[in-house]
Amino acid sequence: MKVGAESSARSKRDMILRIAADEFGRHGFDATKWASIAEPTGIGNTALYHYFESKTHCLFTLLQESYQSWHEQWRARLVDEGDDVGAILEAVAASFRCTEAEAVKNRLLLHEQGKLSTLESTGRTRQAQVETLQVARSIEKMWSGFLSDAMDRGSIPRQDPGVLAHGIIGLLQSVYAWYRPGGQQKLSDLETIYCGYVRAMLFSV
Repeated sequence: MKVGAESSARSKRDMILRIAADEFGRHGFDATKWASIAEPTGIGNTALYHYFESKTHCLFTLLQESYQSWHEQWRARLVDEGDDVGAILEAVAASFRCTEAEAVKNRLLLHEQGKLSTLESTGRTRQAQVETLQVARSIEKMWSGFLSDAMDRGSIPRQDPGVLAHGIIGLLQSVYAWYRPGGQQKLSDLETIYCGYVRAMLFSV
């Protein structure tokens, strides 16, 4: 495939993902018809299968992108540089520094991530499912590992690092159950509020 053709294919794939995220987020994955995604792309139902073998494959790809974005943001900040609490709160703050498109995918992740563990799949859909679950587990392992090390260093009180990690991740994801771009609440304000919540969680024992 020539460079120009590859660029065009990526552009169409990105457009499909953007439209799918909006449709899934607005109407729900189960209620969204695959054809309703094809129409605004101008690609056509049959051509969609060149990019994604199913609606579920498209969903898992979106969830994977969302998880990968969070993983990269948090991994860059959860490092031992002498201020464990500062690193944790900077990771929390980074969760709120996202674009409108990323916020839509985060909302989709919150509502649909359960399908990663419950839906049976094959082919490319299964591959995307497995890869997404691996990223999710890497996030959990990264958070619990850093929190455990911070406890060993005496930076935060001793408690179950796995439970604390799940609590922090769940809290940050829960924002997107109700947050909407352009609403009364700004992400910059929520950043400050939720940093306070997580600090309280760290020292609650």
